[in-house]
Amino acid sequence: MKRLNYERTRWLLLLAGLAILGGIAAIMFARRIDPVEVAATILFLPVFMSFLMFGLRGGLFAGILASLAYLYLRYPAIDAVGADRFAGLLVTRTVGYLSFGAAGGWASSVLKTSITKLDLYDHIDTETGLYNSRYLIETIDLEKSRAVRYEKIFSVVTIEQRLDATGKSRVRLIKEIAASIRSGARTVDQVIHATDDGVDLFSVVLPETGPEGSAIFATKLTQQLDASPFAIEPGGWATTTVTFPNDLSGVEELVSRFRSIVKTDFPETATV
Repeated sequence: MKRLNYERTRWLLLLAGLAILGGIAAIMFARRIDPVEVAATILFLPVFMSFLMFGLRGGLFAGILASLAYLYLRYPAIDAVGADRFAGLLVTRTVGYLSFGAAGGWASSVLKTSITKLDLYDHIDTETGLYNSRYLIETIDLEKSRAVRYEKIFSVVTIEQRLDATGKSRVRLIKEIAASIRSGARTVDQVIHATDDGVDLFSVVLPETGPEGSAIFATKLTQQLDASPFAIEPGGWATTTVTFPNDLSGVEELVSRFRSIVKTDFPETATV
């Protein structure tokens, strides 16, 4: 299940808006409303698309173009009977397009700012309820600082496997795996889930745990998962264990991998 970031939210809104406005235009056409007024309703579509894609300026610019297009559509009738009869319609449509573009552009900008801000502080994985890739990087940075300052040690155990499940089966499976890992971890341990090119990774940060302790934890964890009723492929988990400061290169390699995942998961705010 993909995160609903701003980019996906914008496309969902675009599809919904196109469907609604297109449906209104179709109903008007079926009821034999004046074709020019049907076209006038359709002109809201480019305004809608513009403010979603380009914000306030795009909405206003598209609103001006839509107003000119409506004037062009009405010009033959204006030329025939005069402008007075259509003055009210022209003003109403112009105000409508510009207001729609301005209000929509402002709302789109606010939505982008809010979702981007939420992304910036999002530490929870949507599939499992565990912590996510960004949280792992921040936690490792924090543990490294603590380890250097207080001469402590910590380890990170990562298990991974490509889970051949989709839809509701995957949702149920991934939640069961997450619950099993969480139950086997200590209160002070931090459990993280991320997806890297279709491979599910579960990392557990183990404060004040050395190589021996982390190796024992990794063995028990994989045995626990292999013995569980939802095991897909017993022995299929690939395990990686790194310890700071004993394995600096291993820790940096793990962090580098998760930085790449963050760039994919949080494209708008991947600055960690």
